[in-house]
Amino acid sequence: MGNTSPRPPALNQDSVDGVYTQRREDSCQNLSTSSSGRSFASVNSHQSTFSVSRPWSRVSRRRWKESTLTLPYESSKTAWPVSQIESFFLPEFPFRSEGKHFTNLGEINKGAFGKVYKVSDEKGTLYALKVLSKSKIIRENAVQQVKDEVRIQRVCGHHPFIVDCPFHWQSKKRLFIVSNYVAGGELYDLLKTYTVLPVALVKLYVAQLALALDFLHNAGVIYRDLKPENILLDASLNVQLIDFGLSKWLPYGKTTRTICGTFLYMAPEVWTGEEYGHGVDWWSLGVIACVMLTGKHSIDGQRLAAAASEHDQIRSSY
Repeated sequence: MGNTSPRPPALNQDSVDGVYTQRREDSCQNLSTSSSGRSFASVNSHQSTFSVSRPWSRVSRRRWKESTLTLPYESSKTAWPVSQIESFFLPEFPFRSEGKHFTNLGEINKGAFGKVYKVSDEKGTLYALKVLSKSKIIRENAVQQVKDEVRIQRVCGHHPFIVDCPFHWQSKKRLFIVSNYVAGGELYDLLKTYTVLPVALVKLYVAQLALALDFLHNAGVIYRDLKPENILLDASLNVQLIDFGLSKWLPYGKTTRTICGTFLYMAPEVWTGEEYGHGVDWWSLGVIACVMLTGKHSIDGQRLAAAASEHDQIRSSY
């Protein structure tokens, strides 16, 4: 069974002004002369022979794209110049075999998928560079989570109390996310040093965080992980909201029910598995205000831990 109709005859020199035939000859020549081990697609083959182990060069990508867009007989190619692991993170993370040049000034932090470094560019401007492992992200089924994180930060990063993300790209094995460097440290460190903050300063920080949250909510984003560790202080001691790893696109007025966040700052409807909306971010802000004023959380930690044991393990995936 199957298709028993004869294969159409090969195109002659006059076909498509002879370009198709010439490109076939070039392909055969490249196949016979290459010793690099890279896979090539035969003109007569109906199968993809892309090699995942070795991505195409920049010139090969450009030639493939140009020929596919301009030649009608080339649009049926099955050999793609993009590997599967690369396509997972497109278009949010464009592929670059050589990224932007930064000078590593030391490690800042470490997370589940990688590390964060303090870097500087050729002009001396400081940035925070997050380097993530693509294999770990795929293994934890967090591809969409990372893509949402970058998109949200790019869309909302122009707000004065949200850290901007000017650059992001991918290489063969890693993702790179560059954010503006904030020199004042975490609000957590400030609370650890002074325990209780002056009322005037608490009012300022609550107001700035409220403006940032309101901006995110009106943009269709729920933050879901507001805590002192995710609040940085700039040189003027104004707040800067970072880490959108648990944020999600959620139209205002809609609900979700994913259990995620940091337990001590989590609204009750989140860890009980009920549907919740943007209001859970305001709960977290209230807990932070309480911590800044009193040095204690609004709910006893042991009671929360006991309640958590009655529910499924806290998840951070979608």
